Amino acid sequence: MSDYTLTKRAEADLFDIAVHGYRQFGVRQVEAYAAGLEHAFQLLADNPRMGRRADAIRPGVHRHEYAAHVILYEPVDGGVLILAIVHGRSMRRLAL
Repeated sequence: MSDYTLTKRAEADLFDIAVHGYRQFGVRQVEAYAAGLEHAFQLLADNPRMGRRADAIRPGVHRHEYAAHVILYEPVDGGVLILAIVHGRSMRRLAL
């Protein structure tokens, strides 16, 4: 099984998603959404070429949609580096 690592930016994104989700939808939905994201991270680690290339953001970056969010990551030896988790509506103003 391959590994995934989150950047500080990705960790902050997860925190923001959890806070917003808790306020809007409650603890059960936050827990379910977080579990789904973690499953997606592991899926990407095991299949790093699964996502679409997103070289317009930065060369080497890939993207994978999960529900309302886009996971931005780079394949690395032994898995993936999760760069950010961005709401789909925010993709236009993204800066990494």
